[in-house]
Amino acid sequence: MSKLRIVYILSLVILAVLIVFTVFKPMTASGKYSEIQREQLLEAKDEWIIQFDIANREGKDTKYTINVSVAGEQYNEEFLIRDGGIYTYIHHIPHNVVGTGEVGVTIYKEGENTPFEQTTYYLK
Repeated sequence: MSKLRIVYILSLVILAVLIVFTVFKPMTASGKYSEIQREQLLEAKDEWIIQFDIANREGKDTKYTINVSVAGEQYNEEFLIRDGGIYTYIHHIPHNVVGTGEVGVTIYKEGENTPFEQTTYYLK
């Protein structure tokens, strides 16, 4: 048997093994995370409304901190979400307070220095 034929057969075997692993052993996510859902930015008559849900899938009750920065002012809120629970966060920003229009939202999990979500909105 020639070397080229052996290499060809080995490559087919490797390809078949990869296909079998793909079909019968699909990769799954770890499932231990928090996530933002239904994020909305709404404009009412005299204000902007930021609204989103935080879903806790950490496998335990987790405390969160949200920092909102509007025109140099800081607003902080801490709350606990039970394992598997969802918390709806709503923040109202009057049009006369928007300033430059840049609104920063940062969300931290308890005991972590790095935010798991950080967003900047540009309002007019």
